[in-house]
Amino acid sequence: MTCRTQKSNMEDRNITDADRECPKQVDYDERVKPTKDLKALQPGENIGKNWKMVRAIDAEKGFNTIYIAEHLKSKKMAAVKMEKKNEPIEILKFELYILLKVEQQKKCKQFCKVYEKGQEPEYNFIAITLCGKNLRALRKRLPGGKLSLCCGLSVAQQCLKGIEELHRLGFIHRNIAPSTFAIGNYSGKNPEELRNVYILDFGFAHQYVKPDGKLKAPSVNPWKYVGSLRHMPRTAYSHVEFSRMEDLEMWFYMTVELIKGCLPWAHLKDMKEVFEYQKACRNGLPMRELLGGLPAEFVEIMRAIDKLSFKIEPNYNDIYGWLSNAILFSGKSEFPYDWEEMEIEEFKNPPKPEEKKEEKKPEEKK
Repeated sequence: MTCRTQKSNMEDRNITDADRECPKQVDYDERVKPTKDLKALQPGENIGKNWKMVRAIDAEKGFNTIYIAEHLKSKKMAAVKMEKKNEPIEILKFELYILLKVEQQKKCKQFCKVYEKGQEPEYNFIAITLCGKNLRALRKRLPGGKLSLCCGLSVAQQCLKGIEELHRLGFIHRNIAPSTFAIGNYSGKNPEELRNVYILDFGFAHQYVKPDGKLKAPSVNPWKYVGSLRHMPRTAYSHVEFSRMEDLEMWFYMTVELIKGCLPWAHLKDMKEVFEYQKACRNGLPMRELLGGLPAEFVEIMRAIDKLSFKIEPNYNDIYGWLSNAILFSGKSEFPYDWEEMEIEEFKNPPKPEEKKEEKKPEEKK
């Protein structure tokens, strides 16, 4: 591809050189709530010049207004994230920068592609790859509320690939949870998309390295963790600067939950109680409660993560190797994934709107 063609593609998407420069980071503060007073679009309304709104998507934490949209000419479907102009915390600008950074470095299947960036009088928006259900929703729909062992191990590898790529580019995610990963969207043509896992939502991401590649010094006023207590790393309670270690610890808890269906401290509502429970799970009977029924490699993975620190780079290859060994010694195949048949059937026979509402109630209670 020539430089001229590359420039043309950027112009088609309204991407500028400024979009490829890292915006100034302002950490999320609970005292400054992102606004949600954008006018709600109705199906059929246009978003910019090229997109038509199909339906809204409920955001997990309400930081963006998100719609499924169709391109007016190509009929391509996309997820359109919108943010009110002059937002005190410009999450959308930072998400755009990270996605473009990934795209610029190399192709990574775990990241959405940016189709277009746009501006309207009231809001800014980006149109990106439309994903399917997130891992949280999928787990709850499966028998027993959990993934089968090999499916879970394979999915964990894909999630880790997304995290590793983010780390390689100089960022930590800081909010790893099942809801921040989603499978590809099946449109009736390519079932392989149901086997791809995307990493999402970089609103809490943080650049942990300087432009020269050296580590930034830990902040004297560390970021306050605002994610799920269920998947929080232990340092969230200690209120110290997050690092690559914390991303992996959250990934580890998420993986255990996906395969076992629960975490032993899931019922606790106090951060200190969760912290004490997590500490106890490093050995003895509490560790059996956390990891019982899982391959022995999980102990090795947890110990390797626990040895990390702010400065130490994780050995991702070791973790991939342990996960691969666990799949191999299980004697079972990782494919097809547990949800493939269910998703294809739902595409062929979509549930009625009232049936979707009824399905949502039990998920909210859990």
